Amino acid sequence: MWREKAIEALMLKNLKLTPQRLKLIDIIEEIGKKHPTFGEILEKIRKDFPTTSFSTLYTNILIFKELGLIEVFTVGNETRIETNLTPHMNVYDDEIRDCQDDEILRKIEERIGKKIKLVIVIPDQR
Repeated sequence: MWREKAIEALMLKNLKLTPQRLKLIDIIEEIGKKHPTFGEILEKIRKDFPTTSFSTLYTNILIFKELGLIEVFTVGNETRIETNLTPHMNVYDDEIRDCQDDEILRKIEERIGKKIKLVIVIPDQR
């Protein structure tokens, strides 16, 4: 489903569906829910396109973000992508898990006076 939405959004903006871009879409479709790092995505795309540069990946990630297909966030010194665009929390422990609690989100929105896209929660490890 995300794949079809991404292809449609690119076509509407008259952006080319290059083999590398289609591979990136497939990778995000496959592992996007795991909040992959840019490095993890680059490693996967280089299996089929070994000369893909970080710059090319970064440019395409920014295009996807501008098209409203993903969000980008940094946690633990790593930049990651988010394909779940509904307001929610990401709980960062050994891995990143989506957590949906509309009451907590509503209270945060009331407190800051703005709508929320994403909240990062880092539990105390002690």
